[in-house]
Amino acid sequence: MIEKIGMKVLQSLDAELAHDIALFYLKTNIFSQIKIPHYPKLRTSLSGITISNPIGLAAGFDKNGVAIDALSRLGFGFIEIGAVTPSAQPGNAKPRAFRLKREKAIVNHYGFNNVGMAKVNNRLQKFNKKSVIGLNIGANKQSLDMKGDFSKVLTFCGDNINFATINISSPNTKHLRDFHNKGQLKELISEVITNNNELQAPIPIFIKISPDLKLTQLEEIVDITDQYQLAGIVATNTSTDYGLLKDTKAFSEGGISGSPLLHKSTKILAQVSIISDGKIPLIGVGGVSSGADAFMKICAGASAIQLYSALAFVGPSLIASILKELNTILDINGFNNISEAVGSKKVEYASS
Repeated sequence: MIEKIGMKVLQSLDAELAHDIALFYLKTNIFSQIKIPHYPKLRTSLSGITISNPIGLAAGFDKNGVAIDALSRLGFGFIEIGAVTPSAQPGNAKPRAFRLKREKAIVNHYGFNNVGMAKVNNRLQKFNKKSVIGLNIGANKQSLDMKGDFSKVLTFCGDNINFATINISSPNTKHLRDFHNKGQLKELISEVITNNNELQAPIPIFIKISPDLKLTQLEEIVDITDQYQLAGIVATNTSTDYGLLKDTKAFSEGGISGSPLLHKSTKILAQVSIISDGKIPLIGVGGVSSGADAFMKICAGASAIQLYSALAFVGPSLIASILKELNTILDINGFNNISEAVGSKKVEYASS
């Protein structure tokens, strides 16, 4: 009842304000009484990291790590915070978040607004890896060395996280997507890997890609990921393909997330799985709002899933609902573990 009333109020407010209020109430542990059943069939591994289930929170929901403890109680198998940059920055001008209720979509133009790596790391130290925590790392908008910014954040926070994700795919920071270029990407990853190896204990490094890439670009990224032995690929970030939406009058610019992105991001995911011959661990992101959606991503090649936008339309109970439905789907299809379904329909989804 609290959730239903709260969601009705939040959805009547400006999208960014509603988001900030939701984070505030999450910090109060208002949902601490939620009991999440344990589903043995959902227990799996992500690039050597054991997770209780494959449903993770995508970066962007808790940029500054203010509600890590509360979020970890909602049933997520892992949580990714950020994106975090070396220095604090306000991000792009408001309004910069738009909720499209009928399409169950969100368009954002935040621009890596965050409090900076020092404050975020203090919160990570206090949490002390009580759950599996990843950090989405980015570059400052006005940086003179965007490539070096990624390594700065990794070096500063690396000892307090379980994995890191190189974010080269946000459409809201000028020149960031230039790192999809083969030459620039090689230089970036080489520097990040060098700095990762200097940590007390090197951590898995993922790379998050755009859903707006061509097949040749995907092939290059898979080749580089394999060459530098990255932990995996996160597919995908938000899209600037406004043809996915019926209503484009409600916003000026930004990246699309939510239901309209489901099939496009899943197709990219499946293509990456085929190109890599299923040998590179993948995290599927984009449009997941049900157990069936999550299972689709798994069958397309994902070892784990992340979601964010659906929380803005359903609320925290969504996670428990997805886990229950996903476990039922495994039973119906005769799978003993979620890992058995990974990539089982990748050819079908790659061509859809």
